Amino acid sequence: MDFAISILKALEKIRNPFLDFLFQSITRLGEEVIVLGIICIFYWCLNKNTAYRLGIVFFSSGIAVQNLKVAFAVPRPFVIDPSLTPCESALPSATGYSFPSGHTQSATALYGFFGLTLKKRAITIACFAAVFLVAFSRLYLGVHTIYDVAVSFLVTIIMVLAVNRFYPRFASGKHDLVLASVLSAVSVLTAVFSYLLAYSGHAEFGQIGDCFKSAGAGLAFGIGFYIERKFVKFDPTEGSPLFQVLKLIFGVAGAMIIKSLPKLIAENNLAVDFIRYFLAVIFVILIYPLIFSAISKKLNFKSGSGKTETEKSLTGNESDQV
Repeated sequence: MDFAISILKALEKIRNPFLDFLFQSITRLGEEVIVLGIICIFYWCLNKNTAYRLGIVFFSSGIAVQNLKVAFAVPRPFVIDPSLTPCESALPSATGYSFPSGHTQSATALYGFFGLTLKKRAITIACFAAVFLVAFSRLYLGVHTIYDVAVSFLVTIIMVLAVNRFYPRFASGKHDLVLASVLSAVSVLTAVFSYLLAYSGHAEFGQIGDCFKSAGAGLAFGIGFYIERKFVKFDPTEGSPLFQVLKLIFGVAGAMIIKSLPKLIAENNLAVDFIRYFLAVIFVILIYPLIFSAISKKLNFKSGSGKTETEKSLTGNESDQV
């Protein structure tokens, strides 16, 4: 840990207002809202299989990282060494324990997924450059150590490789219930595990909120994934370009409202955090598709034509409709 702290202190010495602004902007590329926004774009408007694969990577790696956080309960580096001063602008997003890094997990899930899936050298380089920059920004801002970002990257990139390797086996829908059940069960167990660790005194209740958020989101994704593929089977390409734009705008606004409203009831409440993330993701994955599918049928929209080359790279030989 002395080595890790020494790196942060060296970076602290080169800080200036411009670099502070630059790396605070870069670190936002690893925030959950970016990943969820991309999932919404693909899921509602472009290609469901891509959204499913990215969602599985994001939610499963997020749950893994949150379990590691509460299991190891490593304080933030500026708590371990009070002489280290983090960038104040980074503190609001530095929630939970330090090890591993949540921002690095989100960035690796998103950019690592596209970098390894599209298989185009320029895109792969750009995507992994983004992952590196987000990870480095967490060091520069003084809120994570090199161990935090390295382990987070490894856990998530393994998840990306596993999903890319095994997801095609689920394209037929024969194993949907198994996949949904495992993700849902692990999500619930994450909430239980973190609560028991806090109850036993191993972790602090104030540090496990992110576990409950991940658990709520993961449970909703598992349930919504199965119900949509089994019963709804909506076509994301239906509708005119204007309809697609409006669908995206109103959908994102709805998800943000649903995610934010319960927070007004009680802030920093574990049950409320679980419920609001569950509701937001179930809205994205199931409720909203039901709404615009009903609108599409009423207006008799036709589906879009064909796949682009990018979509083919992302989905391989799989069909959009599963």
